[in-house]
Amino acid sequence: MNQRLILGAALAGLAAFAAPPDAIAAAATPGRAAATAAHRDADPRAATAADAAYAPGTRLVRAPVANPRGTPRPLAVGEGFERMESVLETGSALGGGIYANGWIRRNNSDAPNLAWYKGVPSAFAAYDGAPDSYLAQNWFATRLDTGTASVWALTPPVNFGAGASVSFWTRTVENAPRPDRLQVRVCATGACTDVGTMPEDVGEFATLVADINATETVGGYPETWTRYVLTSADGLPASGAGRIAFRYYFHQDAGALAGSYVGIDRVEIDEGDAAPNGIDLAVTVAPADPAAPDACGTATSIDVAVGDQVNVCYRMTNTSAAPLAWHSLRDDLTGPVFSNRERAVAPGATWQFNRVVTVGASQSPSFSWIAQRERSGYTPDDTQPAQYVDTTGGQELDAQTVYGGMTLPFPADFRFRLYGERIDELCVMGYAVVLNKHFPSCPTYTPGLPPLPDGNLTGVFGSAMVLFQTLMQPGGRYFTKTLGVAPLRRYVIEYNDNPVAFGSTDPGRGLTAQIVLNETTNVIEFQYGNLLFGGHPALAYGGRASIGLQAQQIGQQYSYMTQSLRTVNRIAWRPSDPVAYSRTKQIHIAAHAPVLHVDATSIVAGAPSHGTASATLGLANDGDGRLDWTTGVDTSATSHFPASPRTLVRRTDAAAFDPLAHRAPVQAGGARTAQAPAGGTTWPLWAFDIGNGYLLQTNRETPGYDLANGAIKGYPRGRTITGAEFVDDDFDRLYAYDTASHALLRYDPITSTPNVYAGETVVGLAQLPTGEFGHGLKQDPTTGTVYLVTTTGQASRLWTIDLATVTVREVGEIVGMPGVLAIAFDADGRLYGVDGIYDALIAIDKTTGAAQAIGELGVATGGNVSALAFDPADGALYFAGYDAGGANLYRVDAATGSATYVAMLAGPEGGPMQLGAMAFAHRASRCTRPADVPWLVPALAGGSIAPGAASAPLALGFDGASLADGIYTANLCIHSNDPLRRRTALPVTFTVGRGDAIFADGFEGN
Repeated sequence: MNQRLILGAALAGLAAFAAPPDAIAAAATPGRAAATAAHRDADPRAATAADAAYAPGTRLVRAPVANPRGTPRPLAVGEGFERMESVLETGSALGGGIYANGWIRRNNSDAPNLAWYKGVPSAFAAYDGAPDSYLAQNWFATRLDTGTASVWALTPPVNFGAGASVSFWTRTVENAPRPDRLQVRVCATGACTDVGTMPEDVGEFATLVADINATETVGGYPETWTRYVLTSADGLPASGAGRIAFRYYFHQDAGALAGSYVGIDRVEIDEGDAAPNGIDLAVTVAPADPAAPDACGTATSIDVAVGDQVNVCYRMTNTSAAPLAWHSLRDDLTGPVFSNRERAVAPGATWQFNRVVTVGASQSPSFSWIAQRERSGYTPDDTQPAQYVDTTGGQELDAQTVYGGMTLPFPADFRFRLYGERIDELCVMGYAVVLNKHFPSCPTYTPGLPPLPDGNLTGVFGSAMVLFQTLMQPGGRYFTKTLGVAPLRRYVIEYNDNPVAFGSTDPGRGLTAQIVLNETTNVIEFQYGNLLFGGHPALAYGGRASIGLQAQQIGQQYSYMTQSLRTVNRIAWRPSDPVAYSRTKQIHIAAHAPVLHVDATSIVAGAPSHGTASATLGLANDGDGRLDWTTGVDTSATSHFPASPRTLVRRTDAAAFDPLAHRAPVQAGGARTAQAPAGGTTWPLWAFDIGNGYLLQTNRETPGYDLANGAIKGYPRGRTITGAEFVDDDFDRLYAYDTASHALLRYDPITSTPNVYAGETVVGLAQLPTGEFGHGLKQDPTTGTVYLVTTTGQASRLWTIDLATVTVREVGEIVGMPGVLAIAFDADGRLYGVDGIYDALIAIDKTTGAAQAIGELGVATGGNVSALAFDPADGALYFAGYDAGGANLYRVDAATGSATYVAMLAGPEGGPMQLGAMAFAHRASRCTRPADVPWLVPALAGGSIAPGAASAPLALGFDGASLADGIYTANLCIHSNDPLRRRTALPVTFTVGRGDAIFADGFEGN
């Protein structure tokens, strides 16, 4: 019995691709003797006081490391894995994470399975950043109990010079029951992408510079985050260009499993004094000027205020002897700027690229530009005539099995690599797709026909040959045949007369096509026999098909939903392994932020009948930036628009935009027992978890289903709730919107009482356009109007909805924002949104739908369902995002758009959670407009306080001349550019008359 599969079966309900390693480690292994921990000497390269003080489970804030030579120098690689998206998270190759920006992973294990994925926080948290922001690998690198595991992660290209170094942090789980091992190897001979294909192969990476736990001893791998620093003394080269490789590597004897779970974090590579190699790069920064978006400054450092925009100018010069056509640019702090962008740059020519960035904090980002002559992967050639192969006498496959996905053993002696990896088994799918099998069984796949990369096609680890992916019907025949003599044989997979959905069922009208794999050369051929299917004419020649190749999250699309094969019947995919030139430069941005200090939390004054009073409020600036402040409130619908236009970069392809495509699966099981909330009314966050089908009451500090901080309060199963709101400060009922049915719903009673659940009432159906994803349902606290948004990924529209009649009225298109996923109002009636195409916060005019960019979130939405809500308790916007690694809650700066991690969102039993909507049960302290309280007169409407300046007094006058005796209240608001206190509301109480009662309370009138 395979012990790995036994242990894997214990993980039912959890994702097979990222099985929580702590659960694996804790599972019993039949027949295995208990492991004895071995003593491990402390690694001398990790003996700093800061490292020694690190406690397991603690997340550290990244601090800059001083250059030993005393001068700042950029890092060629400064990877904290914050933006390690896979196709499951982005749905697109645009900004597709580290593996679309230079990193490469290969699994050469016996029976390969997992390969370097995003960290699982239930095992341990990242060294720094979000809990899942680290590179992880576990013992499911192989599906076998015997043999060898060998899984590679290759860094982006680097240039090596004198003084080059690499540092990284790594660890395994506490009390790891099986030995882990990690090698660090280096190649400096050019492209450096070849690690061989077999478990013991090292390819071009013959130089070993570190071998952690080389004896593969239980207890020999560090169990807390430990830093390793490698230099020329360890074998790093002092010249040349190449890559550094991390290799998870262990051996097994029958009955004795190896491998537990390791993490790698904060990889930093200093190239040393490396000379330019193929390209040169200059990066400068200057204040952004909307009138001159292409301006290029001369400075590499700048001083600005938080919220300012800067123009970063990149100038890449081709110093090689040939044109460079494919380019990637990556920011080590926020991730990819662009990936695999095609633009021919001749020798000696320069490409200038400008990017406007909203500054949220001081930073010193390093930018790495990678340029190459050809695109990595394959180059298609469709100019050659057809050479259709006769498969007569070959092996015929069972048609019914193939239709559902058939495992096909690959000839062991056939020398062929698909995207650099060997093939042990293939999955032949009924939809004219063949996969390199990296799973225990072929996946069940029903195509939705998105463009490549399609995350449901290969998962995170596989690769695919997409011959003619379309909707098929059962039927037809399937053949394989090997022709020729080694080492130049041809391996053929043929789809023969397979019926196409909506086409004719007559014989000879089905798809007839072949995949031909050429030994040694690794060329892949797509050959097409019949592409005329009858039925709808648009089906012919690829008009309703996807054609191309895919490796993990990187897609190479030949054509998509176009009749590209009208004159083409053979596509030869030739592997390319071009030399990649890279250069890294760094800039420094000093962002100065003010800190508002107010010397009171409320204001109380009293006066005799028709008299006056005064009070003084002290305002101070405790920060290092200039403090700008105003009193009152600007009620215009565009008061939150940035003073100058801001630009954004697309992060998700509009063609692949499908918010519901990657929603978390609903967990099996019935109702769960709700407990009395430990926090009672201190749990103000109510949220709809559309992944698991629950209405959840929790808190924003540690949200989740743990009974110490959360309780299930309803069961909206079958609903896709994408909008929720407490209306008119009524916290006994919660309104919600179901985008699947366009239903307006009401849930009540909303209560913390144990075992009392909210029931559902359908108020009515909103007459919104079909095919548009609707969400929002947020109330303007200043007018009472309720709004929602619809989007397609091509355009977004703002609507109002009447909660009594469910009548909707269009306000207007949110121009320039094609994928608005969530909206929220602040306490002053300003409308914000999150756009999933740009992964950015935007300001919306609630009266027209006009919008303006505020800034990038700095975290990926992937175009998935997300939630946004304003919490009046602290005046902050909160954003709940979902990706393949799980879900997180962020606090969003309304002035810059920057998102700061707050907490992980953990579903039942630690599984995934995806919030489609959320609302806070907190009453808003709304600012009072000056026109509504003429009796309160600030002496100043606003002002500025320099850093270190003395406190500024704000005199307040109270005029009871026209007031009847009584008690009058208001909220005086101080608005400022303090990024953490944009708005401070002070309750004001003014008592007029009441005789001696005024003085009895200790307040003295004028």
